[in-house]
Amino acid sequence: MIWHIIKRELFDHINSLRFILTVVILSALMVTNAVVHLRTHPERVRNYSKNITESLDTLKSQTQLYALAEKGPGTLYKRPSSLAFIADGGNAYLPEHTSNEGNWSKSGPGWKVKSNWWLSYGSANPDAKDLRPQATQIDWVFIITYLLSFIPLLFTFDALSGEREQGTLRLCLANPISRPVLLIGKFLGTLITVLIPFIFAVLLNLTIISTDNWTQLNAADWGRLGLILLIASGYTGIFIGLGLMVSAGTREPRVSLVVLLLIWVATVIFMPSTLGTLSTKWMPPVQTTDQFHASRDAALQQIYTDYDDRLDAIKEKKNANANLLSLSELQKLLETSPEAARAEAEKSRAAWETEGDEEFALYAELVNRDVETRERFNREYLDAQIAQVQRVRVITRFSPAAIVQYALESMAGTGFNRHLQYLEHLHDYTKQFRQFIVETDRADNQSRHFIGIPEGMSEKSFSSEAIPKFEDKIAFSDTFNTATLDLLLLFLLLGVFFSGAFLIFVRSEV
Repeated sequence: MIWHIIKRELFDHINSLRFILTVVILSALMVTNAVVHLRTHPERVRNYSKNITESLDTLKSQTQLYALAEKGPGTLYKRPSSLAFIADGGNAYLPEHTSNEGNWSKSGPGWKVKSNWWLSYGSANPDAKDLRPQATQIDWVFIITYLLSFIPLLFTFDALSGEREQGTLRLCLANPISRPVLLIGKFLGTLITVLIPFIFAVLLNLTIISTDNWTQLNAADWGRLGLILLIASGYTGIFIGLGLMVSAGTREPRVSLVVLLLIWVATVIFMPSTLGTLSTKWMPPVQTTDQFHASRDAALQQIYTDYDDRLDAIKEKKNANANLLSLSELQKLLETSPEAARAEAEKSRAAWETEGDEEFALYAELVNRDVETRERFNREYLDAQIAQVQRVRVITRFSPAAIVQYALESMAGTGFNRHLQYLEHLHDYTKQFRQFIVETDRADNQSRHFIGIPEGMSEKSFSSEAIPKFEDKIAFSDTFNTATLDLLLLFLLLGVFFSGAFLIFVRSEV
């Protein structure tokens, strides 16, 4: 019996004007998306390949360990996603690479200490005043978020109220058909009706994109595509359930349509934008750039002051052990015996410029404390920005449109969650890179093992092939794990709205 209802619903919907318009609109938007992708993605991949090649060539040119520690691994680039046509994810506003910095030096008589490299992150929230979920690109997110929520309402606003007004609902239930069976049949019939033009448009989109040699989809990409279609189906089902729920509770189709349009505007358009804007006013502000630099520079200045004091103490101790004259004693000697004073001054200068393990250890400590402090402040500043964005995403998840956007971005390997995965890969690689420098230096018995200064590190050459290389990957498990919460929320909403439609229909009068 349920299959009979599904077939009847399919026949009624497919022979309607709204079905034809749905096919035309979805196909046109998917073709537009594919054409735009073919124009932009190849250039993105070419630039990435070129940058990676140049970065690796620069890294392989390093043959001295100190130069490797000073210059670092070079610029580390984020791999572009092959499914970027599905979700843009605001990638234009997120950093595509992470740079290495190191540009200070401290000099004295006969010695010079240079900085080593440290990581400099781009902003995870470039515009703190606008953290709203956005779907301004004609990508799958735009099509699914807006059209696969609006179209189901057009097919369901009169599904029950229209039959009730015409009197056919009473006749239908007079037959041995239960209300749950009728509701499930209408739900599945409408779901299949909406998914037919969507799947057709998707296949058209993928057919056009497959002509591009720069977009090569592997097995993991096809698996993610399957889950994306599942997400789209669940999101469509939410609004079919909503449409049936409102239609079951009203007696006139026009009233049902007005109510559904108001709900659609509120949940899909108004809520994500408004909640994102309001949440930025409720949350505590992140440090400004000037405040961040001031706090970081104060911590660094404390390190430099401590370094200068300890270096002076080491030099004075060495002068005292060598029985050299102090500055006041030299001045007195200069008055009585200038030649002797000059000789003593030359001895003091030579002793001051002589460097031992104690000085080298202090130089290495300065370099490493400087790097650790800079990266710690950079990381804390970045974490504060990430926490701010995460709080906004929690609040905007009250809208199913925001939930599906976040889920699609995660599965497509774009957007904010993808950037967090890139940063995680970056931190793992940084530890591996620095560990390689330490282990290579320890393998040289002639090295003093003071990492960060040329006099304290191994001077033996090594194979550039042994240097760890940064490889940013988009793994299926990572994308699925970040989308798990949104998937659960989507199907929870699907159950809530379908249950609501069932309860209202069972209790309503025919």
